[in-house]
Amino acid sequence: MAPLHALVYQSQATRPLDANDLDRLLLDARVANELADVTGALLHGGQRFVQYREGTRADVEQIYARIARASQHHRLEILEQGRVEKRLFQRWHMGFATAPQTLVQQLSQSQWRREIPWLEDESAASSGLTRLLAFWKEEAVLAH
Repeated sequence: MAPLHALVYQSQATRPLDANDLDRLLLDARVANELADVTGALLHGGQRFVQYREGTRADVEQIYARIARASQHHRLEILEQGRVEKRLFQRWHMGFATAPQTLVQQLSQSQWRREIPWLEDESAASSGLTRLLAFWKEEAVLAH
């Protein structure tokens, strides 16, 4: 089995995204990530995204290259990347700092919220996961 690799990045939306934009992004990402066997989480708050990806290095880099070409965001900045001992996510998740607007978003948010307690317990194992959770907490405070 190939070693696992994780990559965490942040970016800024190029324009305000409506519910339909977010649904398309969510559904497209789910398909692409599943085909590449990449798991992780994408968090959206305000106009910002933070994403944690894990899989083989080649698969993670393939997905990141696809993400870098996307027109919905810019100012991509890799915050951290490197080898990880195990997957922290069994699936790909998307969480929202503000209330989800559609059923697709509500289901993703529900799935994300179920993972948070377990992820907080695992955060010491990955500074990338720590960054992801810090973004989540910061955006949740700003949203309320």
